[in-house]
Amino acid sequence: MFAIINTNVFDGKTIQENQAIFIENDLISRIVPMSDVSESELPQETFDAKGLLASPGFIDVQLNGCGGVLLNTAICKETLETMNQANLKGGTTQFLPTFITSDAESMIEVLDMVEAMDDRLQKGVLGLHLEGPFISTEKKGAHREEFIRELDKNTAKYLADNADKICVLTVAPENTSQEVIDIVRNAGITVSLGHTNATYEQVAEKEGLTMATHLYNAMTPLGSREPGVVGYIFDKKPHAGIIVDGIHASYPSVRIAHEILGEQLFMVTDAVAPAGTDMTEFDMAGLQAYVTDGKCHYKDGTIAGSAVTMEQGLNNLIDHVGLSREEALRMATLYPAKAIKVDNEYGLLKAGYKANITLLSDNNQVQHVYQMGKKAF
Repeated sequence: MFAIINTNVFDGKTIQENQAIFIENDLISRIVPMSDVSESELPQETFDAKGLLASPGFIDVQLNGCGGVLLNTAICKETLETMNQANLKGGTTQFLPTFITSDAESMIEVLDMVEAMDDRLQKGVLGLHLEGPFISTEKKGAHREEFIRELDKNTAKYLADNADKICVLTVAPENTSQEVIDIVRNAGITVSLGHTNATYEQVAEKEGLTMATHLYNAMTPLGSREPGVVGYIFDKKPHAGIIVDGIHASYPSVRIAHEILGEQLFMVTDAVAPAGTDMTEFDMAGLQAYVTDGKCHYKDGTIAGSAVTMEQGLNNLIDHVGLSREEALRMATLYPAKAIKVDNEYGLLKAGYKANITLLSDNNQVQHVYQMGKKAF
């Protein structure tokens, strides 16, 4: 048992000043005002936060790589450990390692690798995000076209059998039958629409698509006579991730989406190997890619993931999009937790929740991080 004292606590709604957070094993046992805590109550181990803001640890639902590594190019536990260490520096305590379009053998390999991890929750891994290969060739973005295919019934059943390791599956709805969507979602996997060339009607005729992958990017835009996938998202309001690097979507576009979607909109990084490093070139799942002025791209200019961190995205939401500190924090914590249905344990600081705590300075720079009850950064 230990305690963090003299901290301001963001409780998901407001900031409560001068609090004490008591932690037992990997859980928060209670949060109380310092004025209600006697010296004798404090455990032997305490950390004086000296007025830093305690936020829930950030949750990144779409993270291909960071810290110099990419999951697709190095399918091993060490990759996830490197990603976790890089995440912690930017305040992220939980993430979905994101595996983009690949051949069938590599998908089996990544599932087997996660299966073999006995400490994945302690390392921040909530499950995989399989972004493809069941997507549209027209909206493939940085994905390799030769591996794109339709989701058949046998593969859907295989994914359902491995649902304990898969949190999110991104599909193009126009190429995916209702039958296979049902097989996957009934197993508890969140089915997200993305990398799609669908019309509004093609998406609307499918049920069970409760999330959208990187809003605006790799999807049909909102038009006057064809609302497209963006129009569908604005109309039906599934949970939607958005990349807040100023490159994937302009800041006014993020602000407009937030005005429409509110708490259904959450922040993701969609980061690749260069995030958290000073790399200028990298291997993007077998293709050469570059970083120019913060933009990750192929030689032809196609965007290939991002180099943003959740800490940078948080500050962009406040400084450039114009959100309050509290709402920006919710977009990095509570809203992603709700999108993947883990908000009963993650995304809030309250008794009974997992002890994932990011301590921030007044200008929202990460100072200390606790992950699953342990000091991690």
